[in-house]
Amino acid sequence: MNRSFLLVLFLTLWVQLSCTKEEYSIGESVVVTGIVTDRETGNPIPNVVISDGYSTTLTTENGVYFLKSHPDARHIFYSIPEEYEVPLKGGAPCFYSEIDSQHDTCVVNFNLTPLKNGIENEFTLFCVADPHLSTNNNEKRFKSETIEDIKKETKKYPISYGITLGDLVSNTPEFFPIIKKEFLNTEISFFHTIGNHDHLKSENNPLKAVADFEYHFGPVNYSFNRGKAHIVVMNSVLYKGSDIYKGGFTNDQISWLQSDLSHVPKNKLLIICVHIPILSSNNISNEKKFIDIVKQFNEVHIMSGHFHRNKNILYENANIYEHITASASGLWWSGTVNYCGAPNGYAVYQIKDNTIKNWYYKSTRFDSDYQIRMYTPYTLGDTEGYVVANVWNADPSWKIELYENGINKGQMEQFTDYDPGTYEFLKSRGTTEFSNLLSKTDHLFRLKPSNPSAS
Repeated sequence: MNRSFLLVLFLTLWVQLSCTKEEYSIGESVVVTGIVTDRETGNPIPNVVISDGYSTTLTTENGVYFLKSHPDARHIFYSIPEEYEVPLKGGAPCFYSEIDSQHDTCVVNFNLTPLKNGIENEFTLFCVADPHLSTNNNEKRFKSETIEDIKKETKKYPISYGITLGDLVSNTPEFFPIIKKEFLNTEISFFHTIGNHDHLKSENNPLKAVADFEYHFGPVNYSFNRGKAHIVVMNSVLYKGSDIYKGGFTNDQISWLQSDLSHVPKNKLLIICVHIPILSSNNISNEKKFIDIVKQFNEVHIMSGHFHRNKNILYENANIYEHITASASGLWWSGTVNYCGAPNGYAVYQIKDNTIKNWYYKSTRFDSDYQIRMYTPYTLGDTEGYVVANVWNADPSWKIELYENGINKGQMEQFTDYDPGTYEFLKSRGTTEFSNLLSKTDHLFRLKPSNPSAS
């Protein structure tokens, strides 16, 4: 009988004795220890990152870890190594365990299953922002439009994962189990990000405000690895209660992020998923510290939501790219478009090795090549004879050109205004100029053709 087997047996007995309670309480620091093993071989796995969302540690050569948890930590979890499967419980990712704070010491062991075909150096990531479930009708539309569309789109790719980008519900936590079940129906592993409307509105304590979300979906700050990508999910909502909040990160979060990334090679692709955008928002707490930490990586992509519009931003001084993803619910299920005119939908990222080789915005109920809406001259309020194109996934590096009867007429002028179709739709519903539903976008392009009736 070797030492590893004795240690596993000892820790297993200990966990049965001391970690049987499902309830947790915040406020006590606990020494959490355990062993991480390969489910197939039984061998210990060294150098696995273990965390409570506040600090990190690595498993030893014998697969053992010790971590003194933060008093406010609810979970102990591991950053899923790229060589191992995403563990599932009831079809949902389960890479964490609750910390039993009723004891001074708690034992939590993790068994990891190796991927059958080795490291997944190519995979596709589906990002869904702002489903905002709050009624049974919302749920029916989300199921028939978004979920069914995702199920069809994932069939194009051999390996797919999903991440939500917050606001799964609209201050309606009773819909957490419902939307969790809907994402299970996609038949791919979906991880989750917390949004401002996922916090308990009645709680002024930010730790208590995330309790219901964590009960259903796990930690709000965590990471995992797929292929040559390191993926971090963070709560970017600084919540003060009664739906009052601002964007950014606490000092504890910044410290945790720095600790987590200290274990990651800088040539890995870094993807960070948040709800409130970082680069395009004003007064983001700890934004500079966040940028200083992540800019050390060769390629960084921030996936965010919150704004109900699609927008891509390139950070000037580093290889950082933010993708603000339009909402799955559009204007809160009132129609089929977002503020900016982008249809209800989600984002798709094709990842190969340590780069995102292609990405597109997938409009629900449309083919994936539907990437532009054109408005002909003298329609929907145009009095000057412009062809207007809404190209919702454009970024500053794109060149948008107009072809008239097969002839290139040159680069179209980018401008900021209301999307014509969305403006007319909202005005027809009685929306006034002072409504917050009317919002201008900068991914509009225009050019006057020689012949207004040309094709």
